[in-house]
Amino acid sequence: MAPAIAHFLVGASLLLVLVAPLALRYGIDREHAIWLIPLGGLWGLAPDVHHVTPLFESRLYAFHNSPWADLFALHYTLDRGAIRALYLESVFASIALFIVAVAIFWGTGRLRPDALSVRSGRDRILAWSVTTAVATGYATVALGVAVSVQEGFRSVSALVGSDSVLVGGLALLPIGVVLGLLSGPVLEVLGGTRRVRPSVTTVCGGAFGAGGWIVGVGIGVPLWLGTVSGSALSVPFVHWGSLVALLVYGATFGATYGVVRGAFQSAEASRSLEGDRRSARLRTGSQ
Repeated sequence: MAPAIAHFLVGASLLLVLVAPLALRYGIDREHAIWLIPLGGLWGLAPDVHHVTPLFESRLYAFHNSPWADLFALHYTLDRGAIRALYLESVFASIALFIVAVAIFWGTGRLRPDALSVRSGRDRILAWSVTTAVATGYATVALGVAVSVQEGFRSVSALVGSDSVLVGGLALLPIGVVLGLLSGPVLEVLGGTRRVRPSVTTVCGGAFGAGGWIVGVGIGVPLWLGTVSGSALSVPFVHWGSLVALLVYGATFGATYGVVRGAFQSAEASRSLEGDRRSARLRTGSQ
C-alpha cells in the first residue's frame, strides 16, 4: 500500500481543488477552510480503517482491496503495485500536489471581481476557454474513477491494441480532452442564465454523455476496432459500463461548467450593480 501520508495529502489536495470552484462562485467564507485539509485527509485514509477497527475487519479489508476504494481520493489506484514500488517518490509527489492544491485554493480567494468580469467578446471567449479547461480536468478525473471502479482500464487499452492498465489510464486523457472540447461549445450556446445554472448544465452534460455513448461507443468503437485490429463487433455495440462512465463524465463536466462559468457571470453582474450604485449616488449628490 502507499504510505499513509500520501493518502492523507492526496485526499486533502483533492478536496481543496473540488471546493475551489464553489468558493469562487458562491463566495464561501474561507476563514474555516483549513478544516478541509483534515477532512480531505480522513477521506483519503478511510479505506485503511480496517487496520484499527475492532468490527467488520474482514469486510472492510475486502472493500479496501476493491476498485471501489477509488471513491476515496483514488485510494485503490495509489495502492497499485506500480505506485507501491515508488515509496519515496509517492510521498514527495503527494507533498507537491498538496502545495499546488493549496496555491489553487488560495489563489481563487485572491481574485478580484474585475479579473473575472466579461466586458467584451474577447473576454467571453477567455471565460469560455478557462471554464472548458477546468471542467475538462474535473470530468476526466471523474471518468477515470468511473472506469477504475469497473476495472475497465484494460478494456480502454484494447482500443489501442494493448492490454495494459497503465495504457488504459493514459488513453483516457485524450478521450477526456476531446469530449471536453466538444461539450464546452454545446453548453456555451445555451446562452443567458441557463449556462450558469449547475442544475441545467449538469442535465445537459449528462445528455451529452449519453449521446457520446451512442455515437462513440455504439457506432465508433466497432468501426475503430474493425479497422485497427479486424475485430468484428456488432453495430450498435452495447456496453453498459461505458454508458455509466460517460454519464459520470458528462454530469461532472456540466456541473463544473455551470459553477465556474457562473463565477464570470456573477463578477460581471456585481460590476454592473456597483456601477448602478455609483450612478445613483452621483444623481443624489447633484440634486
